[in-house]
Amino acid sequence: MIPGKPQLALLFMPDISGFTQFVAETEILHSQHIIRELLEILIDSNHLDLQVCEVEGDAIFFYRLGEKPDLRSLLQQVEKMFTRFHAHLKLYEHQRICPCGACKTAAGLSLKVIAHFGEVTGISVRDHKKLFGKDVILLHRLLKNNLDKKEYVLLTEKLIAEINEKDLPSWYVPEQASEQYDAGEVQFYFSDLSDLHKTVHIKFPVYNSSLKTYVAFSEEEVLAAPMEKIFEALLGMQQQINLFNEKKNDPAKNDTILKIGEKHPCLITRNNNVNVTESVKVEAENIEMVEMNEKGVAGYRYILKKISPGETNLSVQMLIKNNPLFKIAFAIAMRSKMMKRIRDFFIALKGSLKKEEVSAMSL
Repeated sequence: MIPGKPQLALLFMPDISGFTQFVAETEILHSQHIIRELLEILIDSNHLDLQVCEVEGDAIFFYRLGEKPDLRSLLQQVEKMFTRFHAHLKLYEHQRICPCGACKTAAGLSLKVIAHFGEVTGISVRDHKKLFGKDVILLHRLLKNNLDKKEYVLLTEKLIAEINEKDLPSWYVPEQASEQYDAGEVQFYFSDLSDLHKTVHIKFPVYNSSLKTYVAFSEEEVLAAPMEKIFEALLGMQQQINLFNEKKNDPAKNDTILKIGEKHPCLITRNNNVNVTESVKVEAENIEMVEMNEKGVAGYRYILKKISPGETNLSVQMLIKNNPLFKIAFAIAMRSKMMKRIRDFFIALKGSLKKEEVSAMSL
């Protein structure tokens, strides 16, 4: 883009529907992680050789200089972004562990796409280069329309040469509409994207090495705290270890989210051992979480049972691969050491709960 020289360009903007409420009503740390991943998926799904002009919080402003694409290619780009966006959200919901508002409501996000073809020029402000022109303004105006939908594609008349173009996808059922803006009336075509949900298929990964284990021993205590608070404290302790290790390798990473299949440092041994969370089951009176080391040789099952609103029984089971050699080796060399480590874990957990209680009282 040569500053000051007008050029024809495709202007293309996928925008996350529900973003404002999602960010306003949920935890900022996890919401920014979720939105960042979704925006990265949109960028990675680009097959029209689109250039990123700007990331605008909940949207990405793409452009491509030159001739406009044919309608079929444009709709294929929309379909690819939409299906990959929702495949990621489906996988995220399946693997979700965290009970926070952001993680629980992420599946409610969706996508709309606005596209226009017009004339643009470049403008440089210090080291920043941006697109400039009335068509850039129009693209952003079209985001603020009166359509009562949260997932759709909107294409201006300039992009649709022949509405009866052959070989268009079956989900594309365009309706004509218009909006009145300060620059005048704008005609466009829009089509609902909800039928594309039927095409989103994902094979969920399976983590089940714990099925080949036996319970070597268990330790349990009654803790004076609500079951949900103890579970949150467990996740918080894992998160703190994860963040510490990640920041040593990459100081910019500070928003990781624990989920099923996620690798994380062992909470019990607190050394270089890496565990994988295999399953989490949350019920009204019970919560169960299972994690195993990468080789599937050893792991832990955390079982929380609600005794009363303010009391919980926590049992930690030591899981060992059901193999005679492993059984003998564990009994001889590791049992007493691991029993002590799990007792130390209970001390650390109670310390974390106390710290949270003091912090809450000071607010």
